Amino acid sequence: MSKTEEQSINSWINKDEPKYVSSQSHYKDGFEDILDERRHSSDIKYCIRKRRDVPKYKYCIPREPDDIKRHVLSSDRVQYVIEKLASEKVATLDELRIQSEEILNEMAHKLSVKAVRCFAYLLIKVLKSLFSGIYVNEPGIQMLHKLIHEYPVVLMPTHRSYMDFLLVSYIFYNYDLSLPVIAAAMDFKNMKFFGWLLRSCGAFYIRRSFGSDQLYWAIFTEYVQTQLRNGDSPVEFFVEGTRSRTAKSYTPKIGMLSAAIESYFKAELPDLMIVPISISYDRILEEKLYAYELLGIPKPKESTSGLLKARSILDEDFGSVHLYVCDPISIRDMAVGKVDRVLHALEPRYINNLTDREQMVTKELAYKIVLVQQQHLVISPWSLIAAVLMQSREGISQWQLLKEVEWLKQQVYNLGGYVDWPGNAKVETVIEHYLSLHTNIISLDNTEKIELKLVRPTHIAKPVHDEVMLNAATNLILGSYRNQVLHIFIRVGLVALAVNSCADDTMTMDELFNKYSFLETVLSRDFVFMPGETNKSFEHAVLELSHTGGLVVENDIVQVKKSITKHTTFFSQMFEPFLVGYWVLCHHLLSLPVDVHGRPLPKKPKAIAIDAQKLAIRLLQENVLKHYEVLSLDLLGNGLNALVELGAMYKDKRNEEPWLSPNRVLVSDIAEKIAQYVEVPPVAVTSVLAVSKRIVLTAKL
Repeated sequence: MSKTEEQSINSWINKDEPKYVSSQSHYKDGFEDILDERRHSSDIKYCIRKRRDVPKYKYCIPREPDDIKRHVLSSDRVQYVIEKLASEKVATLDELRIQSEEILNEMAHKLSVKAVRCFAYLLIKVLKSLFSGIYVNEPGIQMLHKLIHEYPVVLMPTHRSYMDFLLVSYIFYNYDLSLPVIAAAMDFKNMKFFGWLLRSCGAFYIRRSFGSDQLYWAIFTEYVQTQLRNGDSPVEFFVEGTRSRTAKSYTPKIGMLSAAIESYFKAELPDLMIVPISISYDRILEEKLYAYELLGIPKPKESTSGLLKARSILDEDFGSVHLYVCDPISIRDMAVGKVDRVLHALEPRYINNLTDREQMVTKELAYKIVLVQQQHLVISPWSLIAAVLMQSREGISQWQLLKEVEWLKQQVYNLGGYVDWPGNAKVETVIEHYLSLHTNIISLDNTEKIELKLVRPTHIAKPVHDEVMLNAATNLILGSYRNQVLHIFIRVGLVALAVNSCADDTMTMDELFNKYSFLETVLSRDFVFMPGETNKSFEHAVLELSHTGGLVVENDIVQVKKSITKHTTFFSQMFEPFLVGYWVLCHHLLSLPVDVHGRPLPKKPKAIAIDAQKLAIRLLQENVLKHYEVLSLDLLGNGLNALVELGAMYKDKRNEEPWLSPNRVLVSDIAEKIAQYVEVPPVAVTSVLAVSKRIVLTAKL
């Protein structure tokens, strides 16, 4: 099988005319619209129907939610931690047992089929109002029916919206699959009525951070593992940890994943299947909330009253949703030859201690899950339109937009992406449809020139009048849709950045690799790269860019002038805002006040990001920056984390919270290197030379 076939279900597209697909709107390319039937039959009958042939794990012993709680409280793991904490005089045995019951009562689900039927009726009404279609890949559903019977299953959806876990549960209900139990944030628990309803539909509530709370960790770990060992239900959680406000994949978190797969490492399970699920939206419900949250305006607290106030969105059109159930990942296959489970034979299984190799496999698995999710995301035509609009800041005509989108669509196909593009529709018809779907952020003037609108927040009492912030909100919304194609272009984009920034006529492959490697390292918090595969990623990127004519290599020498084409220019400009944002962050860090020893005063990471954002606002007001995306606190925070990993920040800990201060020499060096790849403002920027401590940094003009 070729690389392209591995990446995309539409890899047969080898020219700019997609193969004819079914004219029936409810079925296309292996996807079925599960809302179609709901628009033509009774919702009540659907909800009260008898669910048939619901698969259960073949070794499952039926248990009620209260049985699971009793098992957790009496488990060796929880009893061991209680006795340990009591011996350390943290609290008495009775106090710790009471605390355990309180934690578990706060956490545990109360999955009830009756509640699910009631919620399904409400949810169907909402989904039919919001979306024109919900498309699901049928082969994935057929695979799940067999898989759930044979193995314990962990579901890992992408996380872009509140709708994600609701959609997964609804699809499992629709196809008569075992309903999953879902790790949910504590915020939902406090919503009147809906907190109870979600718990009754399988949500179990966990705190956002456990810290060093040994008792909470023990209860949580046992609660997850007992349901996997017994196969009560598929367990669902998000490997990214939280919703992505930028519509990009976050670097994975491995804490909950480690807890889930520990049972395999300790030979309590013969295997465990991880099922990534890719969810793609034409339009995200929370797009405006996310944009202002990235700018520092907090989202409203989750509440029932807030949910009811937001019901006006039911009058809007949010297009289609695509849900792709990916092939399962076997933990046993991942661990073969890497992990020796016999190592745990001489110790109690309830003691948390994974070996270095097991932690390595867990990390590798986490990254693989995210990369598989990305591989099967369905790209909306609007994402292509957004990518073009982000590089047309003065506006663009519809005719020019059409040409640019057609070209970009071909590039996505060439790189193995799947675009939800109807093969029997005219290009202008498709573009007009998606422009009409997003009239909240774009407008057409009398000359048919497409421009961006200012998006004002409606969820805060105090109005926002600052034009920079309003423009930033619109650009962040548009950028979030552009971000949905960046995983396809990131590797070729880094090669393009290296080529475009080269001042010489030629460059050796070693030089090109060194530049690529630096960029991958710097951007490793904004984009997901498999650790240890930089060489492989570089080789693939060079090959892909060479095949499209975007890179000319003769006798292992890159011909720079011949390689600077529309491909390298467009691809590199996609990633320019991230590097400019990092450069602004470095500029701010180098301006921090110092203590009596000449070391910059430490600050909390969030405070550093907010102050760097203030600098970016000033540079935008002075028209020396053009990328409003640099105001994103997510981007600035990722840049700060990248500097930490590069060893360019000193770390302190105060009251269990990190405080950071820059290593001025290293930050200066990184700022100088970034300035070699992108245009940065011609402003005075401080930098420290290792020998003289003299301030000199040449900004690229």
